[in-house]
Amino acid sequence: MKNTALKFINPILATLFLLTIIVAGLYKFGPAAWRGTETLAVMHQLSGILFFFVALIHIYLNWAWIKTNIFGIKKKKRANS
Repeated sequence: MKNTALKFINPILATLFLLTIIVAGLYKFGPAAWRGTETLAVMHQLSGILFFFVALIHIYLNWAWIKTNIFGIKKKKRANS
């Protein structure tokens, strides 16, 4: 279930990341007609917010891996009763 969800979430996360960076670049360094426009500012803000929430979902789905590999927390073995 988690792997299926991650196959859907990961490309969305990557796309939103790239969109946020590209729109920020266009806002700051793009053609003079686009530079500093309200539309690009709103697009950057919305893509950043969406990126944040999708990243939270990504972290939630990968939490077991994060606990094991980043924090070194291993699952406790249950004693045979």
